[in-house]
Amino acid sequence: MQSSKETRILNTICVVLVLLAGPIRLIGHRYENFPYNNFICILYSAAAFIWIFQVRKRVIQREERRYLACIGLLIVFWILLRTVKYEYLTDGNFMTRFAWYLYYAPLVFGVVLMFLAVLHIGRPYNRPISKRWKLIYIPSAVIVAGILTNDLHQLAFRFPNGVNGWDGVDYTYGPFYFVAVFWIAIVFLAILVVAFARCSVPGKRRMIWMPLLPLSIGALYCILSWTLDVNYLFMMYTMPELFCFVFAAFLEGLMLAHLIPTNDSYEDFWNLSTIGAGIMDWDGEIRYKSIFGAEVTKKQIQDAQKEAVLLENGNMILKSNKIHGGFSYWIRDISEINRLNRELSDLGDVLSEENAMLDAENQMKEKRMRIEQQNRIYEDIAKQVSPQLDRLAEILSHLPKEEEDFEKEMKYACVLNTYVKRHSNLMLLSHQNPLIGSGELQLAMAESLEYVRLCGIHAYGSFQGEECLPGEWILLVYKVFEAVLETVIPGVQAVLVNVDTTEKSIVLRMELDSPKVSLPSNFMREEIQALQGRLEMERERNTEYISFSLRTGGERD
Repeated sequence: MQSSKETRILNTICVVLVLLAGPIRLIGHRYENFPYNNFICILYSAAAFIWIFQVRKRVIQREERRYLACIGLLIVFWILLRTVKYEYLTDGNFMTRFAWYLYYAPLVFGVVLMFLAVLHIGRPYNRPISKRWKLIYIPSAVIVAGILTNDLHQLAFRFPNGVNGWDGVDYTYGPFYFVAVFWIAIVFLAILVVAFARCSVPGKRRMIWMPLLPLSIGALYCILSWTLDVNYLFMMYTMPELFCFVFAAFLEGLMLAHLIPTNDSYEDFWNLSTIGAGIMDWDGEIRYKSIFGAEVTKKQIQDAQKEAVLLENGNMILKSNKIHGGFSYWIRDISEINRLNRELSDLGDVLSEENAMLDAENQMKEKRMRIEQQNRIYEDIAKQVSPQLDRLAEILSHLPKEEEDFEKEMKYACVLNTYVKRHSNLMLLSHQNPLIGSGELQLAMAESLEYVRLCGIHAYGSFQGEECLPGEWILLVYKVFEAVLETVIPGVQAVLVNVDTTEKSIVLRMELDSPKVSLPSNFMREEIQALQGRLEMERERNTEYISFSLRTGGERD
């Protein structure tokens, strides 16, 4: 982003003010009573204050802005100090000497503030530098204090004729002076290393010439001053004044290269932005507006603070917020979103119709599958109870004419019918859930025993335990129970049934009194072995004992 027009104008003014100091000094050397130092002080101070004004307006980070402003104030202090020394103080006295010592305060602290400022280069806005860096003030303060107290120890500057005999010219450098120079050189070298190391970021290298230019001017001035005799160039611009310019120009170069973040050209960025936004003052006058910003009224801006306001037939959304001095507002173009919504709505209608057809088709498939499943269940039920159904059909087709025989056949038919009904119910339950409560088996057996008693047979059932067991277990136990009844009826005098249910087993015990027919040895062998069941039969006198058990994993007693 280029610097703004205002920045370029103010920087040009600062350079012109500095350059004007040269001709004024030449005029001052030609006319003895011309107070050229005062004019030079005014020019440099004006340039410094203009630069400070720019810094406070442009630099984004508060702490970095504070450092740069302090550097500008130190430059002003240095220029004022030199003016007072050369214009208003006489050589050889304490005040002149102390003013000379004070030169080193802005020098030492100026480079320290520059170092702290460049440490912010490349850091996010909300991440200040570590406070430990401020410890650098301690050696700087010691150095400045040592120079200011030189009259006591003369370790910075030594006077051959003593402090009181100093004429303002004759002196030598002491070790403390070289410490100060070394410290300034080290800190300034650190400034260059940090600043140009951050220039290694892609996109910043091409701007590196900006901070390098003033440093090159300062280096060229030093080389010429060491190799050439005194000429008009050195008469026009002294080294302290030139270095004030170089320091400020170096920092300005970092800002122009955008290593030090600034808000320069934000107005141009605002005007060229594709965001439809603007700023309105309290009186309803629009102060800034991007080229894509729409015309809005104060009432619309006020309404947009609470909820979005639709503009241009609903194709624009206006929102706003209060700021210092007025309102900020922004407009969002939603015409493309509206178009997509219309297309989606049309597509949604088509999809709704297709979904309705798919739903109807799925319902038909589900209904067909349910019917097929029910048919398979009914076929399975019919297959399982087909012997009883055949027997019922045979009884009903050959009913005896004698009333007593008719009654016996119908009572036996009720036993068969009860089994068909209850067995079918248990099969339906097993298809719904693989586990069936033993209570369902108890109800089925109890009803069967009711019709056994109707046949004139003493029947009794007892049931222990209430557990959920595999449906195939429940069905097999009931089938064994029914098969035993069908085998021994008629002829048996009494039937005693006991069912013992646990979490892992079910045991059916039946006691038959005086059955005319005994169960065969291979009674339901295949079905019982398929579930690893165990069937035991024992006959004692006129009583037959039957025990059938099913256990988890085929465990045995």
